[in-house]
Amino acid sequence: MRQIAVFEAVARTGSVAGAAEEIGLSPSAASMSLKDFETHLGIRLFARSGRRLRLTDQGRPMLEMARRVLVQVSDMEALSLPEEVRGRLRIGAVAPVANYVLPRLCATFMRRHPGVRMELRVLPSQDVMEGVRNMALDIGIVGSPVNSSYLEAQPWMRDSLAVCAPPGHPLAEQGETPLAALADEAWILEKTQSSERISFTVEALKYLNSLNIVLEADSVEAIKRAVRDGAGLACLSRLAVEEEAARGELSLLDIPELRFTRIVSLVSRRDTQQPAAARAFHAFASQLAEV
Repeated sequence: MRQIAVFEAVARTGSVAGAAEEIGLSPSAASMSLKDFETHLGIRLFARSGRRLRLTDQGRPMLEMARRVLVQVSDMEALSLPEEVRGRLRIGAVAPVANYVLPRLCATFMRRHPGVRMELRVLPSQDVMEGVRNMALDIGIVGSPVNSSYLEAQPWMRDSLAVCAPPGHPLAEQGETPLAALADEAWILEKTQSSERISFTVEALKYLNSLNIVLEADSVEAIKRAVRDGAGLACLSRLAVEEEAARGELSLLDIPELRFTRIVSLVSRRDTQQPAAARAFHAFASQLAEV
């Protein structure tokens, strides 16, 4: 089983060192394990490409079988306590959901299933889908359309874009504000890999010649603080700003062109049996679906 786990991790990380760190082995032990596995099978699983190891034609079909074996073994281990869901659960989610929805959801789930150990990764939608596809993640939560024959997507909740301003901003008092009226405003936006940033830019440039972007940040919290301090306007996920809006710390502008709903989906692999912990979380989250 160690040899299979090392093989799967090397295929996913592209290196023996990366696999060793993930599994908790020394690089030399991981290398020996991989060599023994190749010897046992009588085939070469990897070819070196620069510093990375890439699957050979013989190794590629072995990877899918290895991943299925690892899932089945995880379920077998969970059966040691039949009344209890156990095991590791790896979730990847886009930032608004990971930061403002999942903490409370995960806390409730772990109270129900104390034998589960969770790992939450905050990633762009495309990286989440790739992680689920290559089985680096058990469950993904994305805000972009899912177009992959490998993946099953279940609509889960609704989100939208929200343009926020500091309390008392003149535009917040006038009701409906068309995007064209924001031509002279300063903007504080997320980095370009954010789906919120991409969606807003696409819509805004239909009505504005350009955006006066005065600050870009990776941190949504930093953006919200800058807006509260009067540095400019921001366009963020409504999930990320609704608490501050309810407390009066941010004003949300009514922008007709941005009144569209974005669907957030639960994503899993279509052709692979999920571990017991992932099945339990999927069922738990599905009960709370808002779509």
